[in-house]
Amino acid sequence: MFRNILVPLDGSENAFRTLEYAANLAKKFDSQINVLSVFRHHSYIEKSISMVRPREPENLDDVLSAYAKEVVAQGKAILQEQGVQNIRGFVQMGTASKKILEFAKKQEIDLIIIGSKGHGDLKGYLLGGVSHKVTGLAKCPVMVL
Repeated sequence: MFRNILVPLDGSENAFRTLEYAANLAKKFDSQINVLSVFRHHSYIEKSISMVRPREPENLDDVLSAYAKEVVAQGKAILQEQGVQNIRGFVQMGTASKKILEFAKKQEIDLIIIGSKGHGDLKGYLLGGVSHKVTGLAKCPVMVL
């Protein structure tokens, strides 16, 4: 039934909670789990960061990419600890909802399991925006936790 599951992670506690549900389904249906973390290009956040502190010498895209890779690695490790064998990890740059939907279509995802609230760009104000967009536009079932 659900042979190809997508679990988008943003590093938030709520997002990591989705992994338990994904692991249970994967073991029940012998599913593949795709862990995806999407980071935004630095140009989207550069202005807000520069207002807070002086520009860091590091390449911001590299920092964001490294964080996304760590989130995927943590997600894969949690799934492996729960006995899931078939796991793939992906990192992409762009708008989270758009990249999740594109990935789901391209990879023929049967189910998306997503947290109801994540970090978001304006934490506390736009919480749930990504899950709302994904739920409304996905061509496959979406489980929001």
